[in-house]
Amino acid sequence: MRGSGIRLVLETTMISREKRKALLGLGIGLPLFIGFVVLGVLAAKARHAGYRPFGDSTTGILLVLGLLMLIVSLPSYLYGCAALARGKGYSTAILLTVILGLLFPLVVLLALPDKNKRHRRY
Repeated sequence: MRGSGIRLVLETTMISREKRKALLGLGIGLPLFIGFVVLGVLAAKARHAGYRPFGDSTTGILLVLGLLMLIVSLPSYLYGCAALARGKGYSTAILLTVILGLLFPLVVLLALPDKNKRHRRY
């Protein structure tokens, strides 16, 4: 009997609401963190080379901007990682791996398989 069996197809999909939250949080957090690193490097180079386009406060301005970027980027990055964990079916406790490195939770979550699988019958 050909074709009489039921075919089960696994579709790996993350919860769409959590996917949007993850993209929002990571889309804001990662660029701001990269900007923080770039401003830190620029401030260090400006201080070392004596380059002061804004007078004596150049290094201070760059550091204040960098710290503001860091203050905004970390919560939004962790929010995006938490949404990614929930969307893939994992506990948000995985965010504690941020102690090992800032990008560690994101790398781990992207490497782990999706636990939220929908079963569809054809």
